[in-house]
Formats: sequence, structure tokens, C-alpha cells
Amino acid sequence: MGKYSPTTFLWDQLSYHSSVTRKDLTDQVVVVVGANVGLGYEAAKHFATMGAARVIMACRSKERGAAAVERLQKETGLKNSELMLVDLADFSSTTHFAAELEARVDRLDLLVLNAGVTAQDGTKRTETVNGWEPTIQVNVVSSSILAILLLPIMLRTSRERYTIPRTVVVASSVHFWAPPWNNEIFNQPGILKALSDQKEFDPFVRYEESKLLNVLFARALNERLRHTHPTVIVNSVDPGLCSTNLFRDEGRITVGMRLMNALFAVSAEVGSRELVWAALGGSEDADALRGAFVARHTVREPSDFVLSERGRIAQDRTWREIVAIGERLDPRVSQIVKEYLLDL
Repeated sequence: MGKYSPTTFLWDQLSYHSSVTRKDLTDQVVVVVGANVGLGYEAAKHFATMGAARVIMACRSKERGAAAVERLQKETGLKNSELMLVDLADFSSTTHFAAELEARVDRLDLLVLNAGVTAQDGTKRTETVNGWEPTIQVNVVSSSILAILLLPIMLRTSRERYTIPRTVVVASSVHFWAPPWNNEIFNQPGILKALSDQKEFDPFVRYEESKLLNVLFARALNERLRHTHPTVIVNSVDPGLCSTNLFRDEGRITVGMRLMNALFAVSAEVGSRELVWAALGGSEDADALRGAFVARHTVREPSDFVLSERGRIAQDRTWREIVAIGERLDPRVSQIVKEYLLDL
């Protein structure tokens, strides 16, 4: 499965989609980042109906987030969902959210990193308040740093509650289609910074690159966890092509792409079932899920690049780059890496 053909894509979209994986989540705390709409909202809704003590819907907008919580409570008749604010396009918001969450909860069982953006100004580079290209910062750097910052509470949950928490990174099978980076990018001191600094790029290729980096991060973090101690399962997941508002502001969507969405996209609720499975499914062989790329309720082999020697180098280099960025933002990152992770 090192390649992802158009035939496989069509099969994934048009064949039978399994029902929602269900599990008793009594007393558990779930965090879904990017939960005000689309995949994140539908996943949060599923978790809420499984009896979770708290489903924290982490959103950028207070107004839209509050409306999403109200809607979810109305649709489910449950009051176990709540709003917390986080803007992954702002590093200070990301680190503040992690600290605030730890202060507000005594456990964290499931973390779903679903927030994602696409470049919204055609091929021209825009930047966040931190000077980064938004797709790289939001989809990759901030999400990854958040996963690291929340490791201590998840590991404590594992130790004290005799559970195996999970971190789910929402990736995509489009990572198969990301073109390998040329030496101009690969030989730079920082791959992520080099990508972010590009003045012009294809926004859809950039999205593919961000999903590739998500897969690499999940694998890198998994390899550094001490599996002989209380730990967490980290994986990445492909929800498939879904009818969401990811490209809602993207004026460059072609007629062909709109037609493909109309013909082949599944609903956000159907796509969210993949997120839920990555968070709850496969318990009969949980070790197979560690660092895995999952799709259609099963573990799949990632792209040839991910499995190649060059992909392994990129995986280790981007991991170190993410950690270095995190250490400059929050001293806890250095402490977490030293205390909880293997030095590879």
C-alpha cells in the first residue's frame, strides 16, 4: 500500500462505510481541536453520546465555538460538551491552551488534532502573527507542539487510570501525492522553515505536504514513547474526501474539483467515523496502531516516501525542528522531551 491510486481513492469513497465505533467513555475526558464544524464537530458529537464526562471542543472563534456547543447539546440532549479557545495560528494561544487545559482537567483520555487550514491567497504567501505560512504553522507546527505539551497529563492518566489514552492526528491519503522535496528544500537547516518561507507555492500541494508532515510527526512521536511504561497510542488518520468547509474561502477551486466533491465526497459525519475509529477502534491489536496511518477502519501502509531512507531522514529532522521551535516558545517542551521521551 505504498501507493494510492485513483482506483483506490474511488473505492474508498464509493464503497460501504462502516458504522460508528462505539465504546463506553464514562468518566473520560475528550478534547477535539477544531470542533466547531465539519469533521471535528461530528466526532465531538459521537464522543458526547458515548457517555464521556467532558467533551472539550477547542475552537478558534468564541462566537462560532459557543454556537457549536449549543447546537451539539441541543442535538444530543446532553450537557457534557464545553468550549475552550485556541488559535493554532498564534503560538502563544497554543501554549496557553495547553496550560489552561491541564489546570482545568485531572485526566485526558483522547486528543483529536483536527484543526486544519489551506492557503487562502492563491499561490502568494501569507503569514500568521508569528511570521509563519499558515498551513505549515496550523496544520503541522502548532498541532505537534500541542501534542507534546499534553503528553504529561495523558501519561499520568494512563498511569493512574490504567487506561491507554490516544492522540489522533488528522492526516489524509493526499500525503501519498505530495511531491518529494527537492534539495533546495531538503538541504536547508530547517525543512519546515524553508517550506514556510517559500514566496510562492501551489496551495493544494502545500496541503498535501502538511498532511505528509502529520504522518511523519505521528511516527516520530510514537518511536520516542517508552512502550514498556504507561503510555499513549499516537496515530494518524485519513477521513477521506468529505463535504466540509475546509476550502470554503478558496477561490481557486476548479470546476473539476467541485464536480469531484459533488460526485465522490462523503458527509462530514461519515468521515468523522474514521476519526472515532482511530481514537477507539482496533483494541484487539492495539500495538498495531502505534504510529500507524489508519484509513477505512484499518491500518494501512503509508506512502513510499514515508518508508524510504529519505523519508526517515525527513521524519527525524522535522521532529527535531518542531521540538526546537517548541523549546523557544515554552520551557515545558524541553522538560517533557527529556523526562518522557527517548533520545533517538
